[in-house]
Amino acid sequence: MTRNAASEWRERYARYGTELDFKPEANSRVLCSVYPICNSPRVVRTTLSPGLVIRDRRMVRDGNDNINLAVSFEHDFNLTQRGREICLGRNEAVVMHADVPGTAGTRRQFKVLEVSVSQHEWQMRNPHRPDALKNVINSRSESLRLLLGYLGVLAKSGLPVVPETREAVHAHLIDLTVLTATQPSLGESQVSCVVAARRAAALEYIASHFQNPALSGSTIAQHLGISSRYLQRLLEGTGRSLTEHVNELRLERAFALLACGGDRRVSDIALEVGFSDVAYFHKLFRSRFGDTPRGGRGSMNPRQVS
Repeated sequence: MTRNAASEWRERYARYGTELDFKPEANSRVLCSVYPICNSPRVVRTTLSPGLVIRDRRMVRDGNDNINLAVSFEHDFNLTQRGREICLGRNEAVVMHADVPGTAGTRRQFKVLEVSVSQHEWQMRNPHRPDALKNVINSRSESLRLLLGYLGVLAKSGLPVVPETREAVHAHLIDLTVLTATQPSLGESQVSCVVAARRAAALEYIASHFQNPALSGSTIAQHLGISSRYLQRLLEGTGRSLTEHVNELRLERAFALLACGGDRRVSDIALEVGFSDVAYFHKLFRSRFGDTPRGGRGSMNPRQVS
């Protein structure tokens, strides 16, 4: 890319509500990307080549007075605002103010995530406007890890289509952002945003590990840093037990493998998807799809999976 890439980046970023300038470091190749995740609150992930991002006195007159949470995905990410200067490490975060001039940058290519919350929405949850660049939120912060995990699931799956569910997700994101800035430890909270984020994390873990025959509630709970009982309550909110979630994913995967045809043994496919008891697999498969694995091999339509 040429240095026009910086101008294109400025224009794209401005579309998401913040006017910024970017000054690439001399003699460096300019690489810029912007990836929006959500509009309300505005969540944008950007990648930039070495250089400096600037929001100057002219830009802060645009009326944007949002409170921003900046999360660095690289080491040595330097920020300045209100006469303060800090350096973020990997997966560390800090609060900045959109209505105050400031800079951010590094001498290496960097990736940063910005969650921008309006002052009105912030003050509905916490009446105190947080100080800019006062406290670094480190990577051990439970609330930060939960927020990033929730955003990761949304980036992968997309926002819900149903308006009521989408509005709930938006509220959860704002709540989690405020908690990240104010409450690093959450415990087994029953606050709706914490429950939603932990449930999403549990389902994501199950979806990534369902083929492991040793997958258990205690394994998942330990990975998430919660109790098995709390995990059980989280899954109860989905209308399915852990066993039902795991079996459904295994059956869907087996269905897809069998639908492709081929001459692989049914028992091998059953073992591959995580079933250690082949007879149990046959029983569940017939109940789920109305046919035996062998009887429908290669002739089944994946659209039958509901």
